[in-house]
Amino acid sequence: MGLGGSKMLDDRRRRRLVLETELDDSALARSPEDANVSSTQETVPPDLWMFLPQVVPQKLWKCWAAGAVAAVGFLGTLIAWLSAEDASSSGSVMGDLIVPFADRLLRGSGAVAWWLAAQMSCVVWWVRSRSRLDYGGRFHVWGWSAAGFVAAAALSLTDAHRSVAQIVAWTFTGATANSMGMTALWLLPLLVAGMTWWATLGAEFRNDLASRVLHSFSAIAALSLMSVELYAVRMGDTTTSDFLSRFTLTTLQWTNLMSVWLHLRHVVHVSADPPSLRASGWLTAWRYGPSRMVAAMTRRTPEVSEIEEAQSRIRVEAADGTSQEVRIDEPEATPKGPTKRTRQAARR
Repeated sequence: MGLGGSKMLDDRRRRRLVLETELDDSALARSPEDANVSSTQETVPPDLWMFLPQVVPQKLWKCWAAGAVAAVGFLGTLIAWLSAEDASSSGSVMGDLIVPFADRLLRGSGAVAWWLAAQMSCVVWWVRSRSRLDYGGRFHVWGWSAAGFVAAAALSLTDAHRSVAQIVAWTFTGATANSMGMTALWLLPLLVAGMTWWATLGAEFRNDLASRVLHSFSAIAALSLMSVELYAVRMGDTTTSDFLSRFTLTTLQWTNLMSVWLHLRHVVHVSADPPSLRASGWLTAWRYGPSRMVAAMTRRTPEVSEIEEAQSRIRVEAADGTSQEVRIDEPEATPKGPTKRTRQAARR
């Protein structure tokens, strides 16, 4: 849409917010008689905003209780899969039957966790769009976050990233076996996209300590998952490496789900305003470290500055025969004089 389109959307949002404020003020200024008359009329279905405080708990311990239930469900499914895998490796027929079901259950539970995070991101997007301070459109980040969570759910169900890596490796090298290069084909793009996504959401969690801490743990889980995947490819797939990979992936899913869930509680019950854009620790370290080195390297050399200084000076000879160097500075901007209308008013 361009700059004009974005300005038009911002103007529409401002007009809508002003109209809602006037409607709220007029509703508060009604007389008791008008309230009694309106009570006899047919009730209008309330807005979605009225239901959110009932759906999202205000007490923090209730949110953590829901997260604990989700963690117990994840761990129970993971332990059931590990037990079935051990039984299958020992030659049990029941283990052979349970392993595919437990594998599908693990994938499905992970996809549900990503999908719930996407749904809550959409709700955060809607609540943040009601903020009267977010005219810059920073709430659109949560729309992209919801799309990212949906893509993660699709990858968790289908393993499309591995299939694409195999197709690319077979096209250029003709190899189809799992190797370090094939793993790097899907690890590196996901690492770049994940770090960008993680930094963007980290800026949104600045005024929410619990979500920010869980967001940091999600980064640790993601890096651990990549390390385990590379180790499993190098040493060979075993039950232990597969369990570690699934455990780190489950931890990543749970931390992302809880960080969004706690932030949804924050924007509903605490504040829907965007966090302040203050300088982070990395930015401060850059300003006082490499940034100063770059500024010193790009500074003008002494030879150039001496030539410019010499060119800005001229020698003036006086009437008595003496001479003196005079520096010519750049002309300064002077204020404009009084206008014609001001001079006429002064004459009157």
